[in-house]
Amino acid sequence: MSTKSDIARSAGVVSIMTLASRVLGLIRDISFAYFFGAITSADAFFVAFRIPNLLRRLVAEGAMSSAFIPVFTSYQARFGNAEAKKVSDITFTYLLIALLVLSVLGVVFSKELIYLFAPGFELHPAKFNLTVTLNRIMFPFILFVSIVALCMGLLNSLKHFFVPALSPIILNISIITFILIANHGRHAIVIVAIGVLVGAILELVPQLILMRKKGFMFSLNFDYRHPALRESLFLFVPMMFGAAVYQLNVFVSNVLASFLKTGSISYLYYASRLFEFPQGIFAVSIAIAVLPAMSRDTVTDGVSKLKDSLVFSLKLLNFVTVPATVGLIVLARPIISVLFHRGSFGLSDTIAVSSALMFYAIGLWSVAFSRVITQAFYALKDAKTPVVIAVFTVMINLLLSVWLMNKMEYRGLALATSISAYFNTFYLLYALRKKIGRIGLKTIAVSFLKAFIASGIMGMVLVLAFKNIMLLQHHYSGFSLSFLLFLAILLGIVCYAVVSYILKTEELKDGLAILKRKLL
Repeated sequence: MSTKSDIARSAGVVSIMTLASRVLGLIRDISFAYFFGAITSADAFFVAFRIPNLLRRLVAEGAMSSAFIPVFTSYQARFGNAEAKKVSDITFTYLLIALLVLSVLGVVFSKELIYLFAPGFELHPAKFNLTVTLNRIMFPFILFVSIVALCMGLLNSLKHFFVPALSPIILNISIITFILIANHGRHAIVIVAIGVLVGAILELVPQLILMRKKGFMFSLNFDYRHPALRESLFLFVPMMFGAAVYQLNVFVSNVLASFLKTGSISYLYYASRLFEFPQGIFAVSIAIAVLPAMSRDTVTDGVSKLKDSLVFSLKLLNFVTVPATVGLIVLARPIISVLFHRGSFGLSDTIAVSSALMFYAIGLWSVAFSRVITQAFYALKDAKTPVVIAVFTVMINLLLSVWLMNKMEYRGLALATSISAYFNTFYLLYALRKKIGRIGLKTIAVSFLKAFIASGIMGMVLVLAFKNIMLLQHHYSGFSLSFLLFLAILLGIVCYAVVSYILKTEELKDGLAILKRKLL
């Protein structure tokens, strides 16, 4: 099987599972919005959950997995499974020690963390104290999900993608279950926090079962002299920043939003969750699939095959993220209304979240691109370049956020995140081209132009056909608005596919060919 087919197949498996996870994530957020809306307890929960979740993105998904996969793949290719197993055991041992220490510190210094992440809460003692309590309950989440992330990286390197992609589904089911158990009870928000921790523990079960079956079950190994440990650590520290620019920017937004009116943090949270829906299905899936492939490319065939894998992945991202951007901007208000407008979540909340979503959506393409381009640096075992670029990106986001929040409140924070993401993407592209030479930018640009034209026509058709539901100008029942939104999305997909076919878009042809092979 060719590398391109391998990437497409692996990304397809992850995409399907991620879609299921994101749908459950939406159900989770819909349930949460129904019971808690955008009130004080919701703001407290989102800040408390954001802290271990940010650390998960930085330590686990963002850095540890990206540092582990190239090293593990390299040792497996050169020395076989026995040595690769030793590498995984050593990594697990020292990761476990570090996470235990981190978890204890997080619980003990929870109050100080809330001062750091939401300094504006100090003006509201009840909200501040509730956030501290919730953080102490949920902070050990980082321990379990980081081990899960290590399992996922190992299994992905072994070309197993289904079971690792199952983990977020388990987490969402757990949280939904505890939300329903909590209902409107006195300690409802505390019960939901417990559900987060339970879900993180349950995520480990299927991973460990498969690893045991494949002969890679973890065991303790304290061999700190092994060169693989030093190699992983050398990559890990800079990767912790370079792979999670978007999350660091979200952190900046969260801190600044704590000084805005009550509900601002919740508005940004709900909007970012919708923004992450297509990002998770497409960008994350392709990034997960392409890193092991590019790591193998550099070991076996050098830079030329890595370029082919990268260009193929970026063209796929053009094909899916450009129309997704237009769709989110055009249909933001009916999407938010259908998903959240019920219970404690009112019309003013719908309008606020939809406006934040539109500004987040502007950056969808750039966030997706930067994630995959960063993987190319990691496959080359270059962690320094992305982190240098990340530092500049975060600084730009901070300056833009402070400036725009004074003019646009929480909407300015979303826009600042998107603008800084474009800076990050173009700087990464420039640095990668300088490092490995021509990478096919003209081919990528043609792919983008075709996606842009098709998406623009799609957007105009949707505006003409569904102007009333976009502005919620009339009173719609939940069913009628849902049905009209479904028709709008269906029309958008058909319109985009037809125009892409007329433009002879390669990615559409590749997708139809894969689908034909599956059906036949």
